[in-house]
Amino acid sequence: MRRFNRFYTNILGVLDKHILGTGYSFAEVRVIIEIGMRGESIANNLVDTLTIDRSYMSRIVNKLTKEGLLIKVDSTEDSRVSLIRLTEKGQVLFNELNDRSDQQIMKLMQNLNEEEIQEVYASMMNIQEKLNKKAGERAR
Repeated sequence: MRRFNRFYTNILGVLDKHILGTGYSFAEVRVIIEIGMRGESIANNLVDTLTIDRSYMSRIVNKLTKEGLLIKVDSTEDSRVSLIRLTEKGQVLFNELNDRSDQQIMKLMQNLNEEEIQEVYASMMNIQEKLNKKAGERAR
């Protein structure tokens, strides 16, 4: 399993200092993508979803806010909570990340025929289902 993890992270370039040629770290890109997919979030939800340390998450959010990618707004439901959203610049980066990620996947699969692609996909879904089942059992 560790050998596969090393293989797959190497193919995706996850261990590269800058992900998808953006100049941002893996954790920073994960935060941008998660907020982009949700539309908005609170930091505690991001900490739980991405399993990132709270202080590290705070540093990431502050950095991305200073760079104009994120904005914090007060929640209308609870004044103690700040919602984190992408700015227009952040949305552009999110779209760029999605496009680059799609291109990366297409390049990865370019030498496979349709049947092989479906096989890879089914295998990935099977692994995800099995590991999610195990994680659910541990959480009980």
